[in-house]
Amino acid sequence: MKYNRKQYQDFLSTEIETQVRGYEQIVNTKALVLKNRGDVFVGMFIKINDQGIAIFKVRQSDKMPRKNSFWTAVYYIAPMSKFRHWGDFSWLELREKYQKDFSDAYCCWLSKSDDDDFCLVGFKNIAIEFVELLTPNVIVAFGPNDPPLQYLQNLLTYTESASTDPVLDAELGTHMWTPTPIEANEDSNNFLLENLDNSCHLIVQGPPGTGKTYRMANLARHLLDKNKSVLVTALTNQALMELAAKETLDDYIKRGCVSKTSLTIDETRQLNLKKVKENKCNPIKGELTLASFYVSSGWTSEESVFDYVIMDEASQALYPMIAVSFKLGKKVIWVGDQKQLSPIVLTNEDIINGNNWNDIVNGFNTLCNSTDYKSFLLKDTFRLTKRGAECTGVFYDNLLNSVSEYQTIPVNISWLKSDGGPVIEYLSLPLGEKSPEIAISFILSKVKSILEVSSKASIAVLCKFKDSIRSLQKAFVLGLSVKNLPDNIKIETVDRVQGLTVDYCFFLIPNVSTRYSLQSELFNVATSRARYCTIIVADKLLLKENMNEDVRKYLLKASNDSYVSLAKTISSGSITLTIKDKIDLSKFGRKRTELVEGKENIYIIDTNVFVNCPDIINKIGKKYKIIIPSTVLEELDKLKIKEGVDKTILSKAAKNISVAFTQKYSCMEDANISLLPNGFDRRNPDCKILSVALKHSEENPILLTSDNMLAARAKGLGITTITLKEFLK
Repeated sequence: MKYNRKQYQDFLSTEIETQVRGYEQIVNTKALVLKNRGDVFVGMFIKINDQGIAIFKVRQSDKMPRKNSFWTAVYYIAPMSKFRHWGDFSWLELREKYQKDFSDAYCCWLSKSDDDDFCLVGFKNIAIEFVELLTPNVIVAFGPNDPPLQYLQNLLTYTESASTDPVLDAELGTHMWTPTPIEANEDSNNFLLENLDNSCHLIVQGPPGTGKTYRMANLARHLLDKNKSVLVTALTNQALMELAAKETLDDYIKRGCVSKTSLTIDETRQLNLKKVKENKCNPIKGELTLASFYVSSGWTSEESVFDYVIMDEASQALYPMIAVSFKLGKKVIWVGDQKQLSPIVLTNEDIINGNNWNDIVNGFNTLCNSTDYKSFLLKDTFRLTKRGAECTGVFYDNLLNSVSEYQTIPVNISWLKSDGGPVIEYLSLPLGEKSPEIAISFILSKVKSILEVSSKASIAVLCKFKDSIRSLQKAFVLGLSVKNLPDNIKIETVDRVQGLTVDYCFFLIPNVSTRYSLQSELFNVATSRARYCTIIVADKLLLKENMNEDVRKYLLKASNDSYVSLAKTISSGSITLTIKDKIDLSKFGRKRTELVEGKENIYIIDTNVFVNCPDIINKIGKKYKIIIPSTVLEELDKLKIKEGVDKTILSKAAKNISVAFTQKYSCMEDANISLLPNGFDRRNPDCKILSVALKHSEENPILLTSDNMLAARAKGLGITTITLKEFLK
């Protein structure tokens, strides 16, 4: 399968329009209405503390911002610095007419104030230029976080301007992902650098807790020691700062050889990084540049490139961003994990599926399955216990191995496993409720029991749904009798915690829309955060739900490592059907009368068969040789632009064909029209397909087709035929 430029542009344009539409619905609302419902608030600036956190005083009567929430801080010129003057202005109108400057802002903590009518709110990620405007007692308004439109626009511009591109123009889904495992005790830096000597591109998959950031920092240090210019780019500034904070880079930071784009005031206090002037691309030998996707995606037109580009959080990159990374450096290393969360997009899932855009969204996964670049898997996890690694290992072909120094939990709690790993607590949860009181009370009581024996333990409580998180946060504040959650307790949606490590983690799966909670990448992230134990709280009938096979294996393995079979009951009116067990259908399968003993049985598949049964190759099996005429591939490709054809089926068929070619139990063959009898139209696609069967007439070619005319021609030439309907009986 291959995308054309219009398909890339259609996706990016649709995503931009979707984000703009959602944002405009909010910002076109009266600012005072937004303030009353908690989408906007104002604060009085107090100071910047030693950690570079901007502290504001906010009225208790206002709805407080949620801890760990993102905002846009706006400095309004008088008189609009005071909300009483906002009148009927919308938030957008205020910003267009009265905004002097603005900055991203991340609410990192809330605290009591000396004045009971106010509380203190701490913000990170505020730009240095914005801080320069702040003086004590100045009023700043905080509103909806601006969407990342510039990032998407940069990618759109690149797809429009690049005449040719080896990534965008590549055939997708042509390779099997078979990375070489790397153990923790191996010198991964030298190993990867040796492989880079013979290749310009490397892919590294890092499962949970395998030390991706540590290894990247070490690799960057090795390259700097060789006087190379290095760019590390990632989706978030937080990921860049975590890498820069590694001890191995201390010497280069002290020498002023590490710079960062969009430097914020708290980042300057945390590390002595240089600021990239005007966020412009400037590769320098022996220096490291840190840039987010939002900035580096705009550097494709620059003539100078880096010697090496390391893309962190590659699994968070859209496929066009993967293409952009090729333009930024002479050699590129992608580090990510396609088994964890993919990029967050706002375009409706049905629209993405209907337009077959999934491979554009899941950029890193597409890269892994579409290239023969050297690839590696970090197989040793420093985070999970042996039992935890065995359970999470189901997502990684059971290759994950624990090298954690913690193999037993440090507390004596009867309902936790002494050797760590997952515990599943099945409750009777009400159907359709995102905030079930029974589950919230249960989790609160279990968290209290952990804190009683280990008061400083770090604990996360996760859920897929924002409504659930709000209810959990409220219940914990009341249940723990605190004004704000303590720093060692984090209650968040799963998509906000990738990269998080805690001692204990609770994952709530409400009995509503369970397919979202059981989505394999999200489930993997939620259940791999804890050093010691993960506690899954779900409905007692969870295993009866449809789910990804790896997720089911995890749940069954976590249940005392035993596999459980639950009877499933289906009812319709007065009729009830109970499924007791599975039957091996192969015992009752159709006898393949088309086969001939003593000869090689070769299936040749027609185009219409793939359209009606895209996984036909798997149904035939690896026991028999399968040939796909090149004419069939051409016809499938032409069908992609035909209206009324299900593009997802074509994509699935193409992917199955590619896998079969890679595993060498299927192959493509060109037509040999010289074998056709006189009178046959040698330009006719059906006749070309028939000629492929004639090439193997000494054996037993079996033409699998539902085309009556093609079948009649084949039978007239002594070729065995079978329809799809007959084959599937």
